[in-house]
Amino acid sequence: MEYTTIIYKEGILLYFKKSLVAITALLLAFSTMTGCSHEQSAERSNNPVTLRDGEKDTQMDSNYELDSEFYLGETVFIGDSRTNGLLTYEFLPPEQVFAIDGSTQKSIRERNFIQLEPNGKLLSVQEAVKQRQPHRILLAFGVNAIPTMNEKEFMEEYRILVDELVQASPESEIVIQSILPVSWWLCDKTPALTNENIDDFNDLLENYAEENGYVFFDISDHFKDSDGGLASTYGAGDGLHFNQRFYEEYLRVLMMEHP
Repeated sequence: MEYTTIIYKEGILLYFKKSLVAITALLLAFSTMTGCSHEQSAERSNNPVTLRDGEKDTQMDSNYELDSEFYLGETVFIGDSRTNGLLTYEFLPPEQVFAIDGSTQKSIRERNFIQLEPNGKLLSVQEAVKQRQPHRILLAFGVNAIPTMNEKEFMEEYRILVDELVQASPESEIVIQSILPVSWWLCDKTPALTNENIDDFNDLLENYAEENGYVFFDISDHFKDSDGGLASTYGAGDGLHFNQRFYEEYLRVLMMEHP
């Protein structure tokens, strides 16, 4: 695929397909709305911000970016086919999306499938993360694991994956994304994968993230209809996967909330 390279700052690169304009429009719209510019983006520092006398006696971590393009470019996405949609619709390059269709938090660790360089060695997700050392890792697993794992196994495999990624890249921030809903009619065909079950497993992930100091990125309600299922606006037609409109909205929410 042919990409345009855009250099934002501090050597971080973000690539967009030349024919793709949707994500560029999103970025421009967000920058206009927030009034952010590259010059206004916060400088990264290893020290906390020192507040002036009289201000609230707290400290803020200054390792954040007001620039949404920069934020997105620093993030590596790891997941299954739902994450792979970022590649399918060409919103992000392979260097930022480590995903396998049908994978779980267990099976993703067992494959060498990532090629960071042309004709380069195929790497495991742990090896690729160790090589890239991303500022942020966003994990999105669940729909393939819920029908095959009980709650204990599900969380144990999630812990193993996170521990291996933290060991590979200790400075990376871990963001655990909530498992997104499925269409209500799919639940009739796959009784083990109901939106009620998804909500229960999301509670487990939220508690785990809170206990271990990770970020839980809960956006499930944003894509639900009034019955609690995946809104048809964002469905690809099979009850499980997402259309292009979903990914446009997903990235917009991601850049707005900066989890």
